[in-house]
Parts: sequence; C-alpha cells; structure tokens
Amino acid sequence: MRVLLRGGPGDGQVVTGGGEAVVWRACLYEITTEFTHRHGHDLRVYRHRTDCCEPHARGAEDRCE
Repeated sequence: MRVLLRGGPGDGQVVTGGGEAVVWRACLYEITTEFTHRHGHDLRVYRHRTDCCEPHARGAEDRCE
C-alpha cells in the first residue's frame, strides 16, 4: 500500500508501507485517520512522531536512530 508522510524530514514523500507505523530513513511516522488523493490514488496519511529524529550530538553526522 502507498502512504503519504506528513511532517518531519519526509514531509510529502509517498512510500510503500502499512500497519500502525512506517519507518522512513529511520524516522517514525504513525497512522492517522486521514486520507488524501494524489495522482489518481487515495493515500493513507502517516504523521511524523515529534520525538523521532532528534539530534544525537554528533555534529554534521546527526541522524535519526
């Protein structure tokens, strides 16, 4: 199933996933009750978890874990 990511670094990305949560580049997105229509398809919206992707004090090497 294709889903739309909202918020965070993956905002606007359409990815393959499903279930309660989707991981995109190690960032967590949780299912919502929202749907959107894009390119002729209805997509479930997944919203970024605000406690994901916080910096881990590694300067330019900070990444989501």
